[in-house]
Amino acid sequence: METFNVTKEKKKKNRIKRVATEQNSAILSIGRVKKVAIQLMMILAVVIYVLPFYWMMLKMFRTSIFAHFPPNLNPLSGTSLSNFVQNLGSVWSFGSFPRWYFNSIFVTLIVLFSSVFVGSIAGYAFARLNFRGREMIFYTVLGTLMIPFPVVSVASYVFMLNIGWLSTYQGIIIPEIASALNVFLFRQYFLTIPKEVEEAAKLDGLNPFQIFTKISAPMAKPAFAASFIYTFIGSWNNFLWPLMVIHSKSLYTLPLVLNFFKGVNGIQIYWNEMMTVVFLTLLPTLIIYAIFERYFVEGISFTGLKG
Repeated sequence: METFNVTKEKKKKNRIKRVATEQNSAILSIGRVKKVAIQLMMILAVVIYVLPFYWMMLKMFRTSIFAHFPPNLNPLSGTSLSNFVQNLGSVWSFGSFPRWYFNSIFVTLIVLFSSVFVGSIAGYAFARLNFRGREMIFYTVLGTLMIPFPVVSVASYVFMLNIGWLSTYQGIIIPEIASALNVFLFRQYFLTIPKEVEEAAKLDGLNPFQIFTKISAPMAKPAFAASFIYTFIGSWNNFLWPLMVIHSKSLYTLPLVLNFFKGVNGIQIYWNEMMTVVFLTLLPTLIIYAIFERYFVEGISFTGLKG
């Protein structure tokens, strides 16, 4: 009888182990399926994002102005370095392209450094200085992020018309300097810096501006990197505002120039030259991101830690 009970108990334990093993195998199988599905979705997303850039590169190295569907994605079909040089020469000698490229660089650099400087100063003030109405003013500034530009575009245009800033560099640059996003990024990052560091600097006799320039700003490199990238991309790719305020072709920027590579009737597009212009437009953005990518993710991750 005792032997029978022992045998029964062993069978019960073996059955429990077998069921547990089967459950674990099922869980592992489901986990593998999920992992494979996620990887396939990521591969699909990469293909969707990369394919247009791949096609753009192919058109740069071809001379045909036509775009076919389905597109010819064979890298050996009609592509050559001489074609790229020819397209680049055609683009660079078209109209006042060097002047237009200079306009984009000049406007973007002025907006970039001015907006980042103003945003960092304002962000530091909202994070560290105590003054009446600080929170209300900050949330008012933050609330402007919810106002689409088309809502204020007409009023902004009329204002520029009244002060005589249409078709001028200052008319393009000045409205872009104030950035609520930059203020928010810097304010959130400065809140993560321990106050004890700045209090020690106060004991050494530094005023708030000196503390900002010598202590806080050097510690906020990730925030500066994120702000530099966002501001550069926003200004470099800005289309609607320059389109509204620029009435002289000599002040055109690259987003406006792309429209020139359509035919007279607006139907025929010179794809090889247009894709060359797109490449020249993307190149500075890629360079900026490569320089600041090291700090970019860190800067974004710290912006939501404190409120």
